[in-house]
Amino acid sequence: MQAVQSPFDLVVRTQAGAIRSLEVTAGDAAAARAKATQDGMQVLGCTPRGKVAAARRNAVSMRRQGLDIATFSHELASLLAAGLSVMEAIRTLAAKETVSTRRSALLDVVRAVSEGLPLSAALEQQPGRFPPLLIATVSASEQTGDLSTALLRYAEHQQSIKALRDKVTGAAIYPLLLLAVGCLVVLFLLGVVVPKFAVLIESTRRELPWTSQLLMSWGRLVAGHAGLVGSTVLLGLAALVLGARHVLNTGAKARWIESVPFVGPTIRKFRHTQMYRTTGMLVKGGVAAPRALQLAANLLGDDDRTRLSRAVTLIHEGRSMSSALQDAQLADPVATSMLAVAERTGALAEILERIAGFHEGRLQRSVELTSRLFEPLLMIVIGLVIGAIVVLMYLPIFDLASSLQ
Repeated sequence: MQAVQSPFDLVVRTQAGAIRSLEVTAGDAAAARAKATQDGMQVLGCTPRGKVAAARRNAVSMRRQGLDIATFSHELASLLAAGLSVMEAIRTLAAKETVSTRRSALLDVVRAVSEGLPLSAALEQQPGRFPPLLIATVSASEQTGDLSTALLRYAEHQQSIKALRDKVTGAAIYPLLLLAVGCLVVLFLLGVVVPKFAVLIESTRRELPWTSQLLMSWGRLVAGHAGLVGSTVLLGLAALVLGARHVLNTGAKARWIESVPFVGPTIRKFRHTQMYRTTGMLVKGGVAAPRALQLAANLLGDDDRTRLSRAVTLIHEGRSMSSALQDAQLADPVATSMLAVAERTGALAEILERIAGFHEGRLQRSVELTSRLFEPLLMIVIGLVIGAIVVLMYLPIFDLASSLQ
């Protein structure tokens, strides 16, 4: 019986020494690696094609279920520190839940623990409900016996990431609101006011400047095909809303987002901050550095995830973490120097936290500078567009008034 063929994403080094990504269809990961090796390539990383998409769907599923993982971790840590057992603590959290799906998920975890499974394995049996980072943190704490501290550390990590995300989102609210109001004013002028002016000016049968003629032509088009133009505008708005929802659901990891000026570099800095902070939290909890980097890979974009996979492979081959991340373009000179110090002193978790704080400071300054430059520029552009429309509408009226005098 022939094995089911599945697609795999491979990161390989060619015979010429170049690093590239390719898709290979094979029965399993070993067969996919063998195919690439037969073509003379060195395999640096092999991932099933659906793995990343499944992780993103799981994250969306958790948000829709409303299970606040940070709050859950903090409350569970508090109950464990108070002296309750794992089963008693989770059963207590399930009793206070009002949503049936969340309550059943917690009760399933209690049932699995009562059957003898460790908490990490019980959480892993609930796909799409508990993130891999939490499972890895719990798994590492089970080896050290300090579950309460590990959960509290994870909750603080999630709160710090949320605070940084809220700062970036808050800085973008006012420009987006300004842009939305400006677009509504422009649509009102072009869809309501200009058509009425076009009918009025057309009755005078006077010669108009060519710019005013273009505007009046638009007004006549809207007046004659109001239904078609309105439907087109509504479809465009619906497509814009659906596109924004898709970007939010996928975690804004599309390649084209990173190519947007100002926005792309800011998002990439935010992802790198998340990666360093998450890796530091996992290393502090007892997870090996290469495994911690792999768990943090889902926080990055597509290109950076490929680079991180190459860096992890280099680390497994004996390269230092600082040089591997530098070669993968995931560490700037400051981060590279700090990682080199961590490799000499052994304080990797603390250094990773400092790198994350350094990136967070730069990100906040970048967001503030971008918002300060973008807001007045946006106001100027919107004012010029609205002013141009008004002037082009009133030029024929001024011409008519001068002829009457």
